[in-house]
Amino acid sequence: MKRIAVLLAGLGLALGACKTTDSTPQPAPSEPTPTPTVRSARPAPALPAPALPAAPAASADGSDRPTPADRGWRGDRMARMDKDGDGKISDEEREAAMKERSERMRQRYDTNGDGKLTPEELAATKGRMKFDDPAALDTNHDGDISADELQAGIQARRQELRSEHMKDRLDRARDPQ
Repeated sequence: MKRIAVLLAGLGLALGACKTTDSTPQPAPSEPTPTPTVRSARPAPALPAPALPAAPAASADGSDRPTPADRGWRGDRMARMDKDGDGKISDEEREAAMKERSERMRQRYDTNGDGKLTPEELAATKGRMKFDDPAALDTNHDGDISADELQAGIQARRQELRSEHMKDRLDRARDPQ
């Protein structure tokens, strides 16, 4: 609409002008006014305002050291694991968090919802915690992989992945290409 109004104004015509009692013609401008270039009728997108850093919270000992919650998603995870709030993850807190995680995984992998995680259900899962032989996790051979059995399998698989990673790093360090 603005383009049309500018073009018509350049031709000496008024868009939406009211009738006046003065009917004398107005002289046309001697030089046409240049039409401004309009690139887009949409406003430019606005970037979100940068988040202001939060003031560091004092730790349990009164110092201004950053708390685990100030350290991003890992800090959030650490803060959830730290049940007593002392800023340190004890062995008991770590074990409890691992137990909770394996229980959540067990519930998520139980696709038929019968409360049992069978080796077949575990074999059908996707993700990086693939097990070569899910039936081997069922150490008591009852057909149900308990949270403790799953946790032991996860720890063994994690150690296996770490060993593979370290072997790859050593191989690359010995033979740089």
